[in-house]
Amino acid sequence: MCGWLVGCGADDGNSNPAGAGGGAGLAGSAGAAGFGANAGTGGSGGAGGAGGATTLPAHHLSFVLPAEGQVHKQTGVPPMASVAFQVLAGPGIAEVEYVIETDFSLGTSTQAPSFPLTYDYQYPGNRWTNAIGRDGSGQQVAMATVNFVVEAAPASSCLEQLDQLGVAYTPTVAKGVVDGVKLTGPLNGVLIAKTDTNTPSTDPMGCEFVLTLWKFAGVLKAHGFNQIGTLGSYCYRCCCSWSEQNYCRGPNDPEPDCSQNGYSNHSWGRAVDIRWLYKTTGEKYDINNPAHWVKWSGAASQTCTTARAAQTGISKQLYDLVCDQLAQQVFGTCLTPNYNTAHRNHFHCDIGKSGTPGNYQVLTEPLQGVDVGAHADQCGGGDH
Repeated sequence: MCGWLVGCGADDGNSNPAGAGGGAGLAGSAGAAGFGANAGTGGSGGAGGAGGATTLPAHHLSFVLPAEGQVHKQTGVPPMASVAFQVLAGPGIAEVEYVIETDFSLGTSTQAPSFPLTYDYQYPGNRWTNAIGRDGSGQQVAMATVNFVVEAAPASSCLEQLDQLGVAYTPTVAKGVVDGVKLTGPLNGVLIAKTDTNTPSTDPMGCEFVLTLWKFAGVLKAHGFNQIGTLGSYCYRCCCSWSEQNYCRGPNDPEPDCSQNGYSNHSWGRAVDIRWLYKTTGEKYDINNPAHWVKWSGAASQTCTTARAAQTGISKQLYDLVCDQLAQQVFGTCLTPNYNTAHRNHFHCDIGKSGTPGNYQVLTEPLQGVDVGAHADQCGGGDH
């Protein structure tokens, strides 16, 4: 559309927005404006009516990219569709803000004359975007709308996604684990290590959980970490305790009776207990060290609010990390030393038994199906 103008001859998504077509829609109209000044391509004037203006009205605004109805296919892992925005803007437009249908701003461009901006769309469907033009004083003077489609990428298996990401792994079979894998190298530039060694964790993990750890690795790197030491990821058992009758089982071992307390989320290879964190500058942090993670004396529900604001030094870095992953919706649940004594020495982080977490939290209250039992989270001999 042409914003607040009628019959401006701008791109309708099907025609070429170059200057050659600028005035074609108005040819033959005496004195009509053949708008040939194209912000995106700098085309020459079109064949407008005799004597027509060759410049755009000051507050003209229309979309050049994307074309009306254009289909953008998602690719990659996670699947995204990169959509480029450009407009045809008059000389009175100083900046253009792009706002999607949910009133979420994609950003503002001041790069006249085409005011380009690119955004990666994660969610498929019929989409539309408003371009809001403002003059030099910041006053809105024009608006245009474009409709387009984001098409979902063809479904690919979880293991195919690991392959596309270049994850080093070997397939494995473990009781309760779907698409089980064992990491054989760093994940997204971060080593997920077995205890405080430099050896990759050998625990079976569900493929979906490895994708979660890939995302978490991005958060770790942003906070200056390149390695974590884990107490384990996998143990097929019931919640609340370990015993000779409630141990980590192999594929052919008997099924436990977990009717009283439910299964630990470690049973599905979709949880990890993190104790050590290593900075790229060489420092090693230990969550079990009370000087590294300073327990909050108030309510655990304040971990990412009042408690976080009160931290300094290493403790602040660790609070920032666990709360940042919450903000970025990485793990469904993270239990910290603020939760209970069983988690004094580690973060327990999981994504539940299956699927995508329904909510994201640094847990403060017990939830059904979450491994919150008072236990050391060890399955015999220290192997989780």
